[in-house]
Amino acid sequence: MESKNYKIKRNFISNEEVKLITEWVNTIDFKSRESNYYITELSKELKGKSHMFDISDTPLTNYITTFQSASEIHKEELPDFLKSIIKRVANEMNLPTDNSFVQVVDMNKGGKINAHYDVSKEGYINYKCNISVLAEDYNFYIDKDVFEVKATDMYCFEASLYKHWTEPFTSRRIFLSMGFLTPYSVLGRTDEDPNVRLSKRIEKYFMKKINYDTINNRK
Repeated sequence: MESKNYKIKRNFISNEEVKLITEWVNTIDFKSRESNYYITELSKELKGKSHMFDISDTPLTNYITTFQSASEIHKEELPDFLKSIIKRVANEMNLPTDNSFVQVVDMNKGGKINAHYDVSKEGYINYKCNISVLAEDYNFYIDKDVFEVKATDMYCFEASLYKHWTEPFTSRRIFLSMGFLTPYSVLGRTDEDPNVRLSKRIEKYFMKKINYDTINNRK
């Protein structure tokens, strides 16, 4: 049963789109970069690669993607089929796209996502829509909720407000993690919401460790 903490869209992408995404992922050039403690710890058990594409390339997305990525930030044009999927996601979920990005994750057997909160910026929620492109059926955990995900499913949630994680995978896993930095009011939240207050504390704790000059002058 779907919880208020997440939304699931079954069979969101087609088998043809699975093929196109997988072939594209196999061609992405991974270039590692020095990352912060938070990402270093989170990546320890990923057993794979994560590619970050800053779609909007705004000061806000620069701020978040620089923090969240262990690889160089991609700014090249996305394939048309992927742009079409992202547009479909935004329309389906009624999300603003003026501060959006996508993280493409390619995990090997044995990899897992450790429990964490995504970081956001005060005034915004880091809202994620993840699409399972290639994976066995698996459980995804959000706070006290757990639900099963199958390949081609999409699940969306307020990633900066709820802790989330997976168990280890027994095969290769590819997923798209589309981020939409969304004002509190759009999602029915306020500054006084307990989860929002926690998100602010997380931001202050982790972001103070970042070199802001590097973020602001990122090329």
